Amino acid sequence: MLWERHVSEELPHINLIPMVDVVLCLLIFFMAATRLYDWDENQFSVSVPEVSDARPLTAAPRELSLVILAPGQVDVGGATLDLEALVGFLKAARARFADQGVVVRGDASLAYQDLADVLSTCETAGIRDVRLAVRPREGSSSPLVPTR
Repeated sequence: MLWERHVSEELPHINLIPMVDVVLCLLIFFMAATRLYDWDENQFSVSVPEVSDARPLTAAPRELSLVILAPGQVDVGGATLDLEALVGFLKAARARFADQGVVVRGDASLAYQDLADVLSTCETAGIRDVRLAVRPREGSSSPLVPTR
């Protein structure tokens, strides 16, 4: 009977000291972390590396539109060029942007040799992204799409 009375008098209790320690540690951590977040980058003394030939990062240029007018004659942006001048023009365009694209257009009645000459000129200039512009046949509903 004495044993039952001794056990029943003790009530369970929660020790709050470890919980208070954890809360205080978290409070100190968040106070320090928010202080680090408020620093401006001008508070740091950083020496940025220098370059001699820096160019701005720009988007890729638009594709060049080559229109075959006649055998050996190509219109590029309103200027008519022969195949030799076209090679120089395309090499200069490729020097400005290595992945320069070209869309070749021409009349459907042109000879295949004329198209082959322009494609060979693009290959000589190092242009790899060459597309041929076509239009759908009568009665077809697909839009005008350059194809590879």
